[in-house]
Amino acid sequence: MKLVAAYLRRTQHPLLASPEKLRRALEQPRTSAPVPHELYQVNHVVSDEVTTPAGTFAVHSLVPATDAPRDTPLDICVYLHGGAYVSGLDVRHWSLISDLAATGTRVIVLDYGLAPEHDAEDALSLLDTVIGDAAAEAERSGHRLRLAGDSAGGGLALGWMLTTGHRDAASAVDRVGLISPWLDVTCSTPGLDALVADDPWLHPAGLRVAGEAWAGGRSLQDPLVSPLAATDSVLASLPQVRVWTGTRDILHADALALDGRLTGCKIRTTPGAVHVHPLTPTPEGRAARQEVIAWLSGGTDSD
Repeated sequence: MKLVAAYLRRTQHPLLASPEKLRRALEQPRTSAPVPHELYQVNHVVSDEVTTPAGTFAVHSLVPATDAPRDTPLDICVYLHGGAYVSGLDVRHWSLISDLAATGTRVIVLDYGLAPEHDAEDALSLLDTVIGDAAAEAERSGHRLRLAGDSAGGGLALGWMLTTGHRDAASAVDRVGLISPWLDVTCSTPGLDALVADDPWLHPAGLRVAGEAWAGGRSLQDPLVSPLAATDSVLASLPQVRVWTGTRDILHADALALDGRLTGCKIRTTPGAVHVHPLTPTPEGRAARQEVIAWLSGGTDSD
């Protein structure tokens, strides 16, 4: 973990510590990494496009490559990638997604539009469509529906669950798995400032720029963009929530805040781990990754 932290401090931290550098970076084209070739060797991958009022977006579906027909009903997990709402899918996401599919889960991956060209409102219409269809499919086949995401994707997953207007689809989700979720785009969660010096990757200065762009016309305190702004009664509507977090991550404060307010939340903390550590090639990351995969594929709380 120390080598990963040193690499992140040298390569990623300078961008997020400088609002000016981040704004300049957002002026450049940004795209998601395509589905890696090796994933096609172990998965059946179907890539479609979904058109909403905000545009046309890629949606990928992965199931394990077995002798069973490709359309065999399976439990479903919708996965939302991180990247501060300004960066797309990368190879780390695809690796975790493939490992989850290998358990016999159909994983649906949304390549949602990025800020500043797109915002939370644009993502909402895409999620309503895709998760609504997944909920209907799970109900028809008698299978389960899960929702998961890392970092900004974790915030988006929880924000969608808390936003009214799609209660039937949201009620079909029986588990929400969050990896280092970003739950307050203002980065004002109590305890966050004390973690800044020890975080080798994230910094509130850059995150606030990304968060403001993502909010678009919504308030920064709208639960869709800052789920911690939701009332306790709204949070109580959530199903089982599991959070994986590390102590060298400013968003550890968000995880602790959610855990303190949500009865159905269980938090797994790895001391000394960096942001989204289950996606890192480290012993701590691999151990947490196995927990994530086991739980999202139906494991019990004792796993």
